Amino acid sequence: MKIKYLSGLLLVAGAMFVTACSDDDDVAISTTPIITELTTGDAQVTAVSASIDGTVKDLTKSSPSSYEVGVIYSTSADPTVDGTKVAGSFSNDTIKANLTGLSTGTTYNYATYVCLQGRVYKYGDVKTFTATDAHAITNDAANVSYTKATFSANYTGLEGLDNPEKGIKIGQDPDKLIDARNFDATTVGGLLPGHTYYYAAYVKVGDGYVLGPVKSLTTLQQQMEYVDLGLSVTWAKYNLGAEEEEGVGTYFGYGDASGEQYSTDLSDYPSTNISNTELDITNGVNIDGDFPFYSSMPTLAQVKELINNTTKTIETVNGVKGMRFTAANGNSIFLPYTGYRNGKDVINNGDQGYYWTGEVSGINSNYANTIDINGNVVKNGNSLRTLGLPCRTVRPYANIKPTDQSKLVVGDLENNGRIRLELYSEFGTSKGNSIIDPNSVKFSKTMAVTFRISGLNDNYKSGASKSNIAGLEYADADWDPGHWSSLDGDKYDANVTGDGTYTVWMETGGAQADGAVVFCIDIKDLDNDLVDASKVKAEILNIALDDDPNVGMDFSKTEFNNKDGNGTDGRIEIYNEYGNTKSAGADASSLHFYGNLIVNFTISGIDGNLKSDASKSYRTELSYADADWSPSYWGGSAFGRANVTGDGTYSVFATLNGECQGAVIWAIELYNLWKDLVDPTKVKVTINSVETPGKIH
Repeated sequence: MKIKYLSGLLLVAGAMFVTACSDDDDVAISTTPIITELTTGDAQVTAVSASIDGTVKDLTKSSPSSYEVGVIYSTSADPTVDGTKVAGSFSNDTIKANLTGLSTGTTYNYATYVCLQGRVYKYGDVKTFTATDAHAITNDAANVSYTKATFSANYTGLEGLDNPEKGIKIGQDPDKLIDARNFDATTVGGLLPGHTYYYAAYVKVGDGYVLGPVKSLTTLQQQMEYVDLGLSVTWAKYNLGAEEEEGVGTYFGYGDASGEQYSTDLSDYPSTNISNTELDITNGVNIDGDFPFYSSMPTLAQVKELINNTTKTIETVNGVKGMRFTAANGNSIFLPYTGYRNGKDVINNGDQGYYWTGEVSGINSNYANTIDINGNVVKNGNSLRTLGLPCRTVRPYANIKPTDQSKLVVGDLENNGRIRLELYSEFGTSKGNSIIDPNSVKFSKTMAVTFRISGLNDNYKSGASKSNIAGLEYADADWDPGHWSSLDGDKYDANVTGDGTYTVWMETGGAQADGAVVFCIDIKDLDNDLVDASKVKAEILNIALDDDPNVGMDFSKTEFNNKDGNGTDGRIEIYNEYGNTKSAGADASSLHFYGNLIVNFTISGIDGNLKSDASKSYRTELSYADADWSPSYWGGSAFGRANVTGDGTYSVFATLNGECQGAVIWAIELYNLWKDLVDPTKVKVTINSVETPGKIH
């Protein structure tokens, strides 16, 4: 009995139907498939030759002496019947074979094959190429950025070819460039930052490719911008492999860090949770620069947090439709509709977006959890691990929390009447025994230090002001940037008024801080003001690096009114539980901070609107109480006070002693202004910014 093998038949729990290489004997039935997958690759062709790759799964389990691999080809429709066999090589699941002596202009059909035990053939799918003397010339890439490059090419010998496809192949492995994705010869995005890519111009005829010379480029290193949404982690502003918020970026199979795994076999992708593991796709991409904490794929919990704690709106950004997620603090991220990739084919109807998490489905491990955006609906969903999806990464806030508080040096260390908290100094006792690793202090924008101090209450000398300015003293390893507080009460300082929790901070002005030579907090005159300075104890609670101090809110409904209806004082009312702004004012629920609350505002309608006997100078202070009425501040200190003398821009701030969350009252008082105005309705106020450098996430 002769049993014919049917190409493409799946082998399942039964028998494998085969055709013997020899007609002499029947072949016994095998109940276990030796080969689970056999594919025919594209051909790289010239006028008289072709190089062909194919793949085969599970053949490595067999002895090399038990099989033969290669390519069979013919000008007839089915080369598996009467074609010419060319034996090839096999390595790493890849079959390679070279065909020579072809006739220019002739079209050939071909397929990869495996012959087992010299008797049983299995074939891949049949493909077609034309031997051609066409040539592709690869030009140098231009405009290479983090994720993009511009490609061009020239072509010759295309006469007689029926509208052949032309373009650029781009991949990270020069030996597998024939299997890389095809792109138009134009600006190509979706490259990964800091990666070397190989590229070549091509002409495609059937399933055959004429490749030009292979060249290479290396994309630039990218420091991804992250957005503070008031959540447990920050979210990247762009997709991985993009440098604008509407960019699709790179399509990744689950756990495929290259973005170039096109297999549809689930066994080629991890079936476990990969966020923050070695298999996390961010491990192969440097998007963090000098930032001390690393990016990762989001977890399912982080995705649910994003969905549940933001407002979603459909937007179009630079012609790309997507969904914007806006947090309570006013900050937002835009996720474009991306579709997905299946194999090498991108499917995108312009109304769907899918993004990986780093966790597999708890229901079926063939799937991994995703952000699923379909039209105006967003939810956590599931996608096959073989599909190519974009990734929007997350990153922790950069917080250094010292664990051994005993190493903090506290006292009048310079005999100048100040109390110094010495975290590290090259010139002090903390060198070699510091509460922090000075090399871990790396930031490019801001640093805020929150500390707790005790031993002050009931320890002040008679007549002491009980108000001492604390400021940051810092220099990086190169002494630039640095911050040396003058302790005169600017917005970077804190007003220490007794035992409690305070924050001091700095901005770099754009310089990159790398390490520390000096890192201290000085509190002016505190040693002089205390009966027994040895009772002072301090802790460093948190060092926040590059945490955006700005509070994003809608301040458009801020009112200027008469404080308490007394006909005397003006009030800029941001939120008042007992006023009009309870319903129309800023949503203060996202306020959560230690230390200073800093408000910058612009006021107009004063100039030319004052009575003849007006003072033209108005003490201006912040009023604030958190949702529980404690901490609170009702003025009375020169710290953070402004003097409004007319139309202009001013800042007021106050140190709140303790943890603040939300607000009951939040206003700016302009004492005696109301009574001096001819027409108070002419006064207009704009809140320009609110900063809380001691932000709590």
